[in-house]
Amino acid sequence: MKSQILYIIVRVEVESKTDCLMETVAEIEGETNYSFESTENVKVLETELLATGFNYP
Repeated sequence: MKSQILYIIVRVEVESKTDCLMETVAEIEGETNYSFESTENVKVLETELLATGFNYP
């Protein structure tokens, strides 16, 4: 089997009580659960949450 890297992009809109965007991102990174399960033909080896944020006016 060959190793491949997939980038899966998910957009999440939130309401936040934090003081700034970076606090919101840090909380999501630290406390959000997510999982990608292996299939018969694809074995998930590793996942990593890559979070960033954008302020909208």
